[in-house]
Amino acid sequence: MSQVSAQSIEKSINKIDTLSEEDLDKLIESYATKQQDLVNYILQAGLEYENEDLDVYGVYYFAIIYDAFLQEGLDPKVITEEDIDEFQEPFLDALDAIHTNENYGPMQELIAQFSLQEFMVAEIDAKDEEGEELSDETKTQLFIVSTAIIGLLNEATSK
Repeated sequence: MSQVSAQSIEKSINKIDTLSEEDLDKLIESYATKQQDLVNYILQAGLEYENEDLDVYGVYYFAIIYDAFLQEGLDPKVITEEDIDEFQEPFLDALDAIHTNENYGPMQELIAQFSLQEFMVAEIDAKDEEGEELSDETKTQLFIVSTAIIGLLNEATSK
C-alpha cells in the first residue's frame, strides 16, 4: 500500500492555494465529477450535522486530499455508495474506540495514511489568517469527515 508523502501534500496545498477562486471552483468541480458519491457523502454530513461550514471545509480538504493522492501518482478508483456503506461499520468501530478509550490504533490501521492524517489533525487545530479557530463542534465533525475521505481514497487505491 502506497503512502501519500508530506511532499505530495505540500504540492497539493501550493497548487490549490495559488488558484484563483474561479480556477479552484473548476478544479473542485472536475474532482467532484470523478468522485461524485464521495462528494455527496461529504455534503450529506454537512446536512446531517446542520453545519454549513462543514460543507465548505469538507469540500476544500477533499480537493487537497484527492490532489495529494494524484500528486503521489496514485489514481483512486471511483468510490461508490457501496464502498462507502462497506466502510461505515469498521469506521464507526474505530471512532468508538477513540471516543471510549482514546485508542487511535484502530483508526490508524483503517486509514493507513499517516502523513494525511497528521496534516488534517494539524489543520483542524490551526488558526486561520485572522487568528480564528474552528468551533469544537466543527473540529470534531471535520475530523470525522476528513478521516473518512482519507480512508475511502486509500481503500480505492489499494484494491
